[in-house]
Amino acid sequence: MLGIMTAAAAGASLPLAAAPNAVAASPAASGRHSSAPVNLRVNSRIEPLGTETAPAFGWVSPVARQTAYEIQVGTGPGKADVWRSGRVASSNSTEVAYGGGALGSEQAYFWRVRTWDDKGVAGSWSGPAIWETGLLKGEQDWSGARWVGGREAQDHDWKDLSATVVFRGGPDAAGGLSLLLRAEPIGKTWGEGLNWTVRQSGDDMQLVMKTSHYAGNTWVDDGTSEPDWGVNHYDPQSETNPTAAGTRSVPVGIVPLSAATGLTKDTWATRDHTVVVTARGLTVTTSVNGVEVDSRTLTGDQIRRHGSFGFGGGTSATVRGVKVTGTGAPDFSADLTTGANPFENGIGTLSGLTFPPKNPYIPAKTTVLPIANPAPVLRRAFTLPRGRRIAKARLHLSAAGNVTFTVNGDPITVDGKRAAGDRSNVPRLLTDQSTYDRTVLYDTFDVTVLLRAGRENVVAAELGRGWYGVTTPQEWYWQLAPYAGQPRLRAKLVVTYADGSATTLVTDEDWLFADGPTTFDSVYSGEKYDARRADELGDWRSVGYRTGRDWRPATVLIPPGSCAGPSPKHHGTLPATTVPEGFKPAGLRAHEAEPVLVSQTLRPVSVTETAPGSGVWVLDYGQIVTGFVRLALTGVRPGKEGLTLRIRGGNRISTGDGTAGSPLSVEEENFQHDANLQTHYYTLSRRSTQTWEQQFSHFGFRYLEVMNLDAVLGRAPDLKRDADVLTVDVARTGFARTGTFTTDNALINRLQRNLEWAEQNNLVQKPTDTPSREKNGWTGDAMASSESESLTWDVNAVLTTYLRHFPDTQVSTGQLPMIVPVAKGGYGYDHTPGWNAAWKAVPAWDSAYFVIPRELYTYYGNSSLFAELYDHQDTLLKYYETLFTAENDYKFEASLGAYSGAESPGSNAVISLAFYIHFCDYMDEVGRRLGRTERAAHYAKLARTLRRAFIANYWDAAQGHFTQGSISSENAMAIAFDLVPGSDLSPDDPRHLAGTRTVAENEKALAKLLADRIVAADHHIQNDMYGSRYEVNILSEHGYTDIALGAVTQTGVPGYVDQIAKGATSLWEQWTDRLSVNHHYRSNVATWFYQSLAGIRPTSTAYETLRIRPRIPSAAVNSRVPESTEDTELTPATLDHVSASIDTVRGRVSSEWRRRQDGRIYIAVTIPYNTEAEIWVPTQNKPVTAPRGVDFVRDDTSGGAPYRIYRARQGAYRFNA
Repeated sequence: MLGIMTAAAAGASLPLAAAPNAVAASPAASGRHSSAPVNLRVNSRIEPLGTETAPAFGWVSPVARQTAYEIQVGTGPGKADVWRSGRVASSNSTEVAYGGGALGSEQAYFWRVRTWDDKGVAGSWSGPAIWETGLLKGEQDWSGARWVGGREAQDHDWKDLSATVVFRGGPDAAGGLSLLLRAEPIGKTWGEGLNWTVRQSGDDMQLVMKTSHYAGNTWVDDGTSEPDWGVNHYDPQSETNPTAAGTRSVPVGIVPLSAATGLTKDTWATRDHTVVVTARGLTVTTSVNGVEVDSRTLTGDQIRRHGSFGFGGGTSATVRGVKVTGTGAPDFSADLTTGANPFENGIGTLSGLTFPPKNPYIPAKTTVLPIANPAPVLRRAFTLPRGRRIAKARLHLSAAGNVTFTVNGDPITVDGKRAAGDRSNVPRLLTDQSTYDRTVLYDTFDVTVLLRAGRENVVAAELGRGWYGVTTPQEWYWQLAPYAGQPRLRAKLVVTYADGSATTLVTDEDWLFADGPTTFDSVYSGEKYDARRADELGDWRSVGYRTGRDWRPATVLIPPGSCAGPSPKHHGTLPATTVPEGFKPAGLRAHEAEPVLVSQTLRPVSVTETAPGSGVWVLDYGQIVTGFVRLALTGVRPGKEGLTLRIRGGNRISTGDGTAGSPLSVEEENFQHDANLQTHYYTLSRRSTQTWEQQFSHFGFRYLEVMNLDAVLGRAPDLKRDADVLTVDVARTGFARTGTFTTDNALINRLQRNLEWAEQNNLVQKPTDTPSREKNGWTGDAMASSESESLTWDVNAVLTTYLRHFPDTQVSTGQLPMIVPVAKGGYGYDHTPGWNAAWKAVPAWDSAYFVIPRELYTYYGNSSLFAELYDHQDTLLKYYETLFTAENDYKFEASLGAYSGAESPGSNAVISLAFYIHFCDYMDEVGRRLGRTERAAHYAKLARTLRRAFIANYWDAAQGHFTQGSISSENAMAIAFDLVPGSDLSPDDPRHLAGTRTVAENEKALAKLLADRIVAADHHIQNDMYGSRYEVNILSEHGYTDIALGAVTQTGVPGYVDQIAKGATSLWEQWTDRLSVNHHYRSNVATWFYQSLAGIRPTSTAYETLRIRPRIPSAAVNSRVPESTEDTELTPATLDHVSASIDTVRGRVSSEWRRRQDGRIYIAVTIPYNTEAEIWVPTQNKPVTAPRGVDFVRDDTSGGAPYRIYRARQGAYRFNA
């Protein structure tokens, strides 16, 4: 279990007294009129700390029908000196707005509630609940806390330098040894640098010299001019930048290498060689094996003035050692024959640094020293006064980057207790990612039990780069974000004593820092850890530790922020300690959601050598997960000091059968990063027992490929003996599970298991599209599965936080990017140099901005985002009005639309207009709710215009359905978005279409079209990730449950079963395994599981009313889990049992049905308190035996099936028992 209790866990704690077939419908009826509300929540969370959002109260009512409530808020338990609501006639128990005066910062407030039942009987007051406010006054409340960090100057950014490389040539002498000097990560690679390559040409060796530039950088740095920033030279502060991608090459020269150098085609790979390249000013001199072979002065476009050192793509060599001396950065020296690898790419081996062979699918990577310092460690010792009892202590903690934080050596926790044995209450990856030039989040923690009164205390932190300081060049330009910089920390500790006095400690120059043992970290490429440095530092987090010469006053850094805008006053990267002109600091906002937590620990299920004698081992954990690697070594011999383990995570075995000629290989999904992906290096110290855990990144993987493990252990690893050497802490944002779904069909159960893994694997701080390769918050992916996630998990807080990032990413035009948060100037906007499919608007992806807020209201009663986002959504749709115009018949061909479907996507204009109409409907509905009548009327009128255009443009009267786009998707969404025309509508209705069928007849025909297309495709799913979100429920509503179930359980491509047959333990991005195999958007089938097969569906906000209407399939479908793709006879059987439950904000609702031998359907349901349910009992044309406590309503049909309908309130009921 995760260490955070949330609203949706409520129902399980409520006792339900059983009767023969029912539970009594109200506490009053059973003499429990004095029952009190439970599970009291503020802003959907139990006793939250550090809130800033206006309080909204929720509880689980103890009565079957609540008719009124009263809330009291006070400064102590039982007090009402802050606010009394008085008796309010209302059934609302999920989101009651606070109606009192202004609240104080950093204050604890107590509240309680009581309710009245339908007989007017008042219940007992609840026990007191508490919440605490955060820093409501912004900067004023931070008490002068500064942003602090480590060294200002970053390593490996040399000006003048001399680089010495000792190497032995590899099998591709024509590829040679390519040295990069003065390199910078501009673009998607190290796009700027001097490239000096020693290579074979014919029978001779030569030195080929050139300068590489980012393709968009056409300014010539010859000392006579300045760039036209954002036009001919990349500018992180510009909203748009040169659209050219890739690199351009400027020749410098080619010289032959004489035999006197000793480097010939015959000696290339038979002996070690030494190359020295020295760059002083504009003069570059090269020697090979002590013989100078070239010296020249760079001119014009050849010039590069500073940067890092490394190796170019295509290098074929084993590098034994590297030494760099120079100005602008500390000297560097590395013996690379220990398995260590200080570079961000390449493979560290005991022979030296090697380079992956060329791959037709993965471009050759450069291998460069990152321009970054080791993760700084910071500490502050202080003494609390004697004689004062600590009443409470609160830590307000923020980081631009990631931080681990301890108090007196103990990690902070989410529950205010000491760390659990499994550390499941220790937050990870603090602080959650944001768009750092607009907003930085902070968390508040209870650290009372960790402090010592009257004695010395120590607070300590280690800072990782996180998303703030990405150095890895990649597809999304994170390293060029306008705010990018070294990680920094801001903290405020307030210790309050029993006498009311307080001690406040803040981050400032009195903190001390040192370079830590994490020598490098990247959210993409992984972490490098040197245990020898850890031994040098000692127990630096503890009390009594003596700081030595390594420790210096912390560097006070500028706050997160940027100068970004259409016309920035400062260009280029931000200075570290000086605020530039035009700089706008980010605001700090409370992170009102669960942090990332560990939920379980996995051990490997197998350990396999890739080939006999390879020394490379593959550990299989049996399941694709998201998590952190943990290392534990015992009995390490002193002679192992300095050896380095290489630990790389991957999702699948891509090649090989484990023989010498065909070694196994863990696939690296690395075609979007100019670096290693998910690769750790751990360098041993001399200690006999050593432990390490991943801190500043998370991996998505099933397999670990480990090099040098046998060298470290002194033997081959053994599965049983070494089960705890490399374990995996499975992690996700710490929301609770709220839903369960199971059947008597093993295949469906396996699919449910896979989709649950896919969802939680991709909910680390934000909805991601894969936790391996991208880790980005693609908006369309988030929308595709948000509803199904809301049924299985309590995602209210995490999705609310995600949506609050959206306004921060909008630029001056109003455009919203397709990934949130985003790096801004390089990717995601019109004419930025990243992927051009992200240019202009992409409504299918923007849908998250409108669909998810409405869902959070539907499922949780959360309306907080309506007002908060409305103006920003309005700005986006004003931008839309420049794209969808009367002149183009409202046809805007967005770059993406229907995605990942089996059928052709057709024109993206179709799905784009459908979504645009859906957005206008939202703006009309929400605008009226907010009193924004003028804007609501505008969108109501616009929606009418767009509906007419949609029907005029895409309705094919001859065929009787919509055309030109993805046929299945557009017609499913037409039903879902109320776009279907009909002759029975008023002529004033924009959907009125004379000469056609009625709306109901057309909807029926469209549903049949969806079913027919599945059947025509051999019962395979055809819809894309958006249309399928709606399609399966539509099919069931129109009587095609058998077809939907058959498609979900069909073998072959496309389909879920094919993935399972190929060993999938999660879901895939595509129906084939061409891209990510850890994706979540196809999990939307779970919505159908819960809402159609089990039949649970809210019919008003937050389940105040609900309907249980299970769809009973009759066809035999595949039921056994396949062992391979050849295993296709999967024991077809009818689905005879379904069971589901959802812990809603009102309590638990459940539905279970079972096919009886007499053909009748046994159905058992649970209805939570303060809820009215319609229970549709499938009759199968047979009599129904109903329990006591339910009221018969009527007989009816749905989807062609007969039902007997009953109405009931709180209780458990069994029909046909």
